[in-house]
Amino acid sequence: MPSRTGILTAVHLANIAKTLSATRPYALSTLYLQFHPQVAANVSCPRALGRFVASVYQSSVTWLGSEVDLRIVTGSLRPTGASFESIANRARPTTADYLFYDYALSSPGAGGERCLAERYPGVKVVELDTLPVDQISLPPELDKQLQTYRNVVLGGTFDRIHAGHKVLLTQAVLLATERVVVGVTDGGMIKSKKLHELILPAAHRIEHVKEFLEDVDPFLRYEVVPILDPFGPTATDPDMDLIVVSTETARGGAKVNELRAQNGLNQLEVHTIELLDDESTVEDKEDKISSSNQRMDLLGTRLRPRRPAPAHIPPKPYIIGMIGGIAAGKSKMLERFRELGAGVVDCDKIGHQLYEPGEECYEQVVATFGREILAPDGKINRRALGAIVFADRAKLDRLNEIMWKAIAKRANEEIRTLHEQHGKQVVVMEAAVMLQAGWHKNCHEVWSCIVPREEAIRRLMERNQFEEREAVRRVDAQPSSNEEIVQHSDIVFCTLWSYEYSQQQAERAWSILQQEMKLKL
Repeated sequence: MPSRTGILTAVHLANIAKTLSATRPYALSTLYLQFHPQVAANVSCPRALGRFVASVYQSSVTWLGSEVDLRIVTGSLRPTGASFESIANRARPTTADYLFYDYALSSPGAGGERCLAERYPGVKVVELDTLPVDQISLPPELDKQLQTYRNVVLGGTFDRIHAGHKVLLTQAVLLATERVVVGVTDGGMIKSKKLHELILPAAHRIEHVKEFLEDVDPFLRYEVVPILDPFGPTATDPDMDLIVVSTETARGGAKVNELRAQNGLNQLEVHTIELLDDESTVEDKEDKISSSNQRMDLLGTRLRPRRPAPAHIPPKPYIIGMIGGIAAGKSKMLERFRELGAGVVDCDKIGHQLYEPGEECYEQVVATFGREILAPDGKINRRALGAIVFADRAKLDRLNEIMWKAIAKRANEEIRTLHEQHGKQVVVMEAAVMLQAGWHKNCHEVWSCIVPREEAIRRLMERNQFEEREAVRRVDAQPSSNEEIVQHSDIVFCTLWSYEYSQQQAERAWSILQQEMKLKL
């Protein structure tokens, strides 16, 4: 579906839910809600819109659907921007498909719609109501006064901007008269976040914050910077007056003032904002609108568009490489896809089979590492072999050279059998060393399973009866980190939560793939 942008100029804010809902049939991707000049003229303190803005964003998913990016243009309330002409000249949208109005365009003093229409040639103008513009209705909370400050600061991760972020940023904008400073967490500060491997790079998050701020109010100065500690510029910048925090980070405001006192700087006023409830939350998620919930929603979905298959890979069967760390739940995920109809190739099991007497690898490994690696029954003692190769990198490389080539050959044979003899159109091939061996280059795409390091350690201690030291050693000895695994993945799963939630992820990914293959046919 093509991206569609709408600009709504509103007058009747007391009935804004109905007005916003009326735009839903137009299937918008982005909707800019700006205010008619007479709204600003009738609000004694435009910054008192803060609570109203929060309530609009809180309910925007219900009124508009999660697919619509609502942006409240606070710049239309600035004394320098309280005209349609100023908004038209400085507002961010360069194209628009619809101009919406919740008042009669023929009303006296309505004016300005011609200015916007001229800026967007070919735009469709839609009247959502027929009330005269002079019958302005405002929510009662707009009567409350709110002090403003020259310099306002706030911080956060700001991963994939959602309604909660919009409230924080917009409140900061409404409270500021000159400058807004935003610290975007980076480095080690994001490691404690849920599914931090899926967090966008800091440069992207900074760009998104800047773009949003300049979009909703182009009349302030913005400084959006990465921070590697909880304080960022608040520790050293003397030109700050107010810090905006959420109820979750309220203690951070007090800590900032402690540090500023130590550094001989002025104390900041602290403005606390309530977190937004997530009315659609499920058992495994947080009950607030959060980036963590959004990242959980990414599990089992495409992180990037489907890419054309490399020329050297036959189109059928469709091969998916499954990667992931130790104790990440790959085996159970393979079972799920087998039940959904995929063929499954387990390269780790193939490797074990190739160590058996009579296999080509058996003779090569024994000839290379000596008969001292054999158990009394003549089979290769993998523990003894491991003690040799993990103590000598060159010997490990030699073992991998022998095994990887043979495993790849046997895996390809199994893939052909699954397709030609069993009719499997999709084959999932799992291998712990897939990235190191380069086998992912022979897959149409790569899926992965991840769990936090602490969870992997706990599972190894419980499942394998390892002592903690041994479990830690096994986890830390893995060839790829979760971050590296995610970087190579088209779809990611996390089995940290309930069985049902992991099952939903698998079914979601399978449904996406089946729909794509159907469309391709």
